[in-house]
Formats: sequence, C-alpha cells, structure tokens
Amino acid sequence: MYFKKSFPVIASITLSLFLINCSSNNSQKNKEQQSSPQDSLQPTNTVTSAMHSTLPPGTIALDKLPKGVKEFTEKFYPGYKILHAASDPLCGGGDAIDVSIEKKNSPNFSLIFKPDGSFVQQEQDVPLNNAPGKIKDVLKAKYADYAVGNQIERLILADKTEQYLVDLTKGTISKEVIFDNNGTVVCEN
Repeated sequence: MYFKKSFPVIASITLSLFLINCSSNNSQKNKEQQSSPQDSLQPTNTVTSAMHSTLPPGTIALDKLPKGVKEFTEKFYPGYKILHAASDPLCGGGDAIDVSIEKKNSPNFSLIFKPDGSFVQQEQDVPLNNAPGKIKDVLKAKYADYAVGNQIERLILADKTEQYLVDLTKGTISKEVIFDNNGTVVCEN
C-alpha cells in the first residue's frame, strides 16, 4: 500500500532529475561547440602513439604540415602567415613541430604542435627582465656558472599556464631549462 502511494512521488522526482541532467548536458555541449582563442588553448586529447612517432629532423615543408596546424593558425591567429616549420622535440621527450608565424605590426610567435596537429603551446621571445623574479633568483643560485642570454621564451601552454624557457651555455655545453612562474624547474635538457 505504501509503495502505491509513494510511486507517483518517486517517479516525479526521477523524471525531474532526468530532465535537469539532460538540460545540463545540452548546455555543456553548447558551450563546447562555441569556440574562442582562449578555449582553443585547452589541452587536446591525442593518441599516445602519435606522441612517439618520429618526425624527420630539420625543416618540414609547409605543404606537409598536418591539417590541424593550418586550421588552428587560420582560426586563432588571423592575418598571420606561416613562415617556417621544423621538427623540434619537446623538452620532456616526444616529437613536436615548431611553426614560426608573423604578422605585420604584431609580435612574432612560434606555435608548437604534436605530429597529429594538436596544439601544445605558443612561444614568444621576451627580454630576460620580463621573467618573474623567482626565475631570475634560481638562475643566479643554481645556474650561476652558466651564461644566460638577454632573451628568454615565454610559453603559454594549451591549458593556459605560463612557463619560461631559458637557454643556458657553459663553454661547449648548452641546455634548455623550463621554469614555472614560481621558479620551479619543470624540465631540463
């Protein structure tokens, strides 16, 4: 008897939750379909095997770039022209394509993509003085015997985090060190 009286209430609650969930999912899908340059900087899901493929060393012909590279550049860097592309491994390992772009009266960038065409990061040369103070402190303390150039690379990763790449030399030894904003070494090659 209790079940017969409570069934309409339970059914009503279940139906309400179902409709709310469907509405929430549709709202999320609509947000995902609308894109902006900031949204594009979200990490992309890629097939793991693509990260381990071997690109030929050196220059990559522009007509041989993965389709996603040209589409991304046209969509999020309108007016920019692709000048050059080359194989350039990621600091932590894995192949990548470094695509140099320019636009008159605008900053030049390097855009880094995985071999499957998914975006990894944007790179821009900036004066060393623009690096966070904590990075400069670590350079003085940990890498005091290395020479640092006047420019470093500001990296904006796909997830919108910011890092800095510093080229260091000591005699014939060269290394790249990537720092987060707090001066923590993220990667060293």
